[in-house]
This record gives sequence, structure tokens and C-alpha cells, in this order.
Amino acid sequence: MLAYAFDEHPLFRLAFPKAASRSMFLQTLFATVLKDAVRFGRVDVACSHKIVGMLIWYPPGCYPMSKSRILRLLPHYARLVAVSPVGIMKLFRAQTTLNGFRPKQPHCHGYFLGGRQGERVGTGLAKRLLNEADDKGWPIYLETQERRSVNLYARLGFKLLQDGIETLPGGPLTWTMWRAPRVSTQPF
Repeated sequence: MLAYAFDEHPLFRLAFPKAASRSMFLQTLFATVLKDAVRFGRVDVACSHKIVGMLIWYPPGCYPMSKSRILRLLPHYARLVAVSPVGIMKLFRAQTTLNGFRPKQPHCHGYFLGGRQGERVGTGLAKRLLNEADDKGWPIYLETQERRSVNLYARLGFKLLQDGIETLPGGPLTWTMWRAPRVSTQPF
């Protein structure tokens, strides 16, 4: 489902212009990401007789990944490199650039949010994360290459940190966003 949802994503299209290699890469990427997120992060799923949306996120201190977690997933990463060494280097460069903008303060990291077109599940999945983060007093950080997503996240209380930075020459712009935890005003 995530491979399908991100097939038209601008950064993945730039890194993997051939549809067949992009599809193979995305399927392997999301299988790898899910292996890690199920163990160290959170995977929230929206269903309607089948999976129609998914949010992958990490609580404070769990992203970026530790060296031991990266080593554990090394065979999976090797398969990603085999699909397209040039493409993976482009993604690595973009991620390295973004790492320089990530806040140092402990926070949740909103990693991937995707859904089947027309299902309109993104806001509902995001609200699950917001509710849990608010309950625990955690701020949330995320990145997006979709300008329209900036508006969605702004409606959910996120503030813009970086307004359209270029992580690769000629690549899509990336917006970084932050949301402080909301304090409950309900009486005890």
C-alpha cells in the first residue's frame, strides 16, 4: 500500500526515474522500514475491508536509527542498493541534508503517511499520533515534499521550520514542520 502511495512522490521519481526499478525499490524500502518501525516505532493503520492508509512514526529517542539497528537491517539495505546504487545515493544525500535541519530537542518523528487515493484517511491517522503525543507531552517533527501537505499539517497545528529547502540540486523542495504538544484543558 505504501509503495503504491509513494510511487508518484517527487523525490522517489527523481531518484528512480524508471517505473519498474522505482516499484521494486519502494516495495523493499517499505518492507524494511516496517520491520524497524514495528519493533522500535509505531505503525498506525486505517482499514476499510483492506488497508487503505498507514502512518509510520517514532517516539522520542527512536529516530534517527541507532548504528545497531542499521546493522541489523543491512541485508535489506544491500537489496535497496542493488536496485539502483545511483538512486540510493540521491536519497542518502537528501537525507543527510535533512539531518542537518532536524531539531536536537527530543521529539516524535512523523516518518511516512500514505493512503490509497480517494480514501481520505491522512487526517484521521495523523490525529492518532497527535493525541498520543499530546497525552505524553511530546513535540512532533516531520518533513514533506508535498506543498499541499503543508496546509494539512498547518491545520493540525504544525508550524513551518524550513520553507521549501532543496535537498538535491534540481530536486523537489522539502518543508520541515514542528508541532508542540497541546496541553489538555479538561478538568480532572
